[in-house]
Amino acid sequence: MTPAELLARLKERWQALTQTQKIIATLVTVGIVVSLFFIVQLALRPAYAPLLTGLDPKDAGAIVEELKSMKVPYEIADQGKTIKVPEAQVYETRIQLASSGALGGGMGFELFDQSKFGQTDFEQQVGYQRALQEELRRTLVQIEGVEQARVHLVIPQKSVFVNTDQGNASASVALKLKPAVRLKDEQVQGVCDILVGSLEGLKPENVHIIDTEGNVLSDNLNTSDPKAVMTRTAQDQQKAQREYEKELERRVQQMLARILGQDKAVAMVTADLDFNQQQTTSTTSTNPQNLKLSEHSIKESGSGSETGGAPGTDSNVTTTPFMEGSGSSSYTKEEIETNYQVSTVQETIVNAPGSVRRLSASVVVSEADGPVDTQKVKDVVAAAIGFDQSRGDQINVSNMVFDDTYQKKVEDEMTQAETAAKLRENIITYATIGGIILAVILVVVGFIAMRRRIAQRVDDDEQPLIPLKEMEVEEVPVYRDDKQQKVRDMAKEKPEDIAELLKVWIKE
Repeated sequence: MTPAELLARLKERWQALTQTQKIIATLVTVGIVVSLFFIVQLALRPAYAPLLTGLDPKDAGAIVEELKSMKVPYEIADQGKTIKVPEAQVYETRIQLASSGALGGGMGFELFDQSKFGQTDFEQQVGYQRALQEELRRTLVQIEGVEQARVHLVIPQKSVFVNTDQGNASASVALKLKPAVRLKDEQVQGVCDILVGSLEGLKPENVHIIDTEGNVLSDNLNTSDPKAVMTRTAQDQQKAQREYEKELERRVQQMLARILGQDKAVAMVTADLDFNQQQTTSTTSTNPQNLKLSEHSIKESGSGSETGGAPGTDSNVTTTPFMEGSGSSSYTKEEIETNYQVSTVQETIVNAPGSVRRLSASVVVSEADGPVDTQKVKDVVAAAIGFDQSRGDQINVSNMVFDDTYQKKVEDEMTQAETAAKLRENIITYATIGGIILAVILVVVGFIAMRRRIAQRVDDDEQPLIPLKEMEVEEVPVYRDDKQQKVRDMAKEKPEDIAELLKVWIKE
């Protein structure tokens, strides 16, 4: 079929439609065109990604104005707290906003890039304080879990003419944490160290850190105050003791749950820990016998005669034995030096703090299922916690009936909640399936009806037109294809059979 024939056929079909059908067809065509237009727009539209989240209205307005000047398409979501841009332009746009200073916060040491003439000392001091606060803020927001930060510094003013105490430096920090984030003590200590290292004369006890929920985070910081140090040490010792007790309780509870069943026993442990540090130095001998270490011996002996004159120069001259004058002498010397030393070992023992001085354990076993051998329970608990009788450890095991009313109530509520949740899920599932099936049925029925209409229109178009006069002359026989007519025809053809059938019905 050529395009001209197809166009002519469509024109004939259009002229054959009624006015209502033409309106409906026009509306359907317009709807299809509009739908296709929007579908194409959605398909060609770039994917948007969050540029910035959790913005204040003031910051969001400034960023939107900057994006308009940059001619970057954007979207606002989350009630104005989130700004989205095309995914391919997120990082480039973020860098441009950061370089333009539109991301919030003030200027750091960039304030001193432009030198101003005629500044007073007070203006320079304020500028330095603003720059330092902004630099510290930029550093703190890089910490994991910190979303925003505000830093306030108090810097004493120094004077070369007046030698007076102008006060101590102090710092206050307000942190906005990310949702469900809690800073560790090490992170809070790191924030304090950053501030102390950045401001001259700042002491840890003058640093105050809070979050936007009002929680004071600087209570456990390391300070030089002896009272604060003692308090923190006592808190750390109590925390270590409680963690040790919880670990023993967990081990005992887990073991009894495997033996007696879940929720059949309750265990509590109390530990007395020694946090005193002791150092012991001892010296022991490894060689009790006196062994000779070294010996030094000198022996001298001599005999003979000497001759000599009066003292003087002549007497210092050695003469031969044949000279006049004679004398006799004898000399003996013996010197022995012996050193003895005993080998020793010096040992220094440092006992680390936290040793166990005493343990006390209390175990209560449920007797709802019958009596329990408390001695066996005591033996297994003693082995689990490291029982030592020489330390004075104690273990108490008792049988009691547990009150499980609250537990049953909680279990019933949980069961009802689970049942209701499952019922809602089933209803949603069945409703979804039913909706899908109904939609499919409607689509199929509509498709079949449309095909029938199209086929009927094609048949009507193909049937030859009959003149009105011929339709009036020709008589069309009327056929009644109903049950009564069939019964009448059967009665005429087989009256005997009908009579027998009526007799049987009457007898019944």
